[in-house]
Amino acid sequence: MRHYSYDRRLNWSECDPGGIIFFPHYARWMVDGLNEMFLSLGIDPNAPTGGNALGGLPVLGLSMKFVSAPALHETVTHQITVMKVGGKSMAFQHRFLSGNKLLMEAEETRVWAEHPLGNPRALRTLQVPEHVRALLQEAV
Repeated sequence: MRHYSYDRRLNWSECDPGGIIFFPHYARWMVDGLNEMFLSLGIDPNAPTGGNALGGLPVLGLSMKFVSAPALHETVTHQITVMKVGGKSMAFQHRFLSGNKLLMEAEETRVWAEHPLGNPRALRTLQVPEHVRALLQEAV
């Protein structure tokens, strides 16, 4: 399955007064990282899907385990591994590291979906397109 990795700096705006990352930022980084991974493959999962609808990747499940805290301005490596591509859902593992030190790991399940323009609550799940499936299942 596909792996994707990038580095980012822990910024002051992402820390609590003690200089420790405020934990919801990990969830934001996971969303940003998946978006970057998909865009690097030439896929915009949030793009118009035709017929007055927008795509999306809503979360069905999320599990996070916190191990250690990075320090302010530390470089954090975000590793994403595609664990499974089902009919309509995809499972991802996220690992955040500082050097070789594990900071946090998470597993999430998302669905391939779309919603009509102007009505995001009318979300409907779709089959993961075959070209997306092939790219995500490709070992890199």
